[in-house]
Amino acid sequence: MTKIAVPLVSHGHPDREPDCQCAVEGAFLELVERAEAAGWTSDEVADCLVSLSHRHRTILSEDIHLLEEITSSLLLSRKLH
Repeated sequence: MTKIAVPLVSHGHPDREPDCQCAVEGAFLELVERAEAAGWTSDEVADCLVSLSHRHRTILSEDIHLLEEITSSLLLSRKLH
């Protein structure tokens, strides 16, 4: 399995996203090749990866929203006591 490089710059740095893309690209292409070798078409693999990525982003957003609600609720609870 392809190794993914560690970040070279701190979180929030403008080069962070392109560096992440470079670091992950080899593993991504390996995954695409493995899926195609298993018999999935290029279009099926591309559509699947977009769908999985979108679902992952949605879950992350929902987790952040839930965490914000919990934090807000805890802060309100402390103010009431």
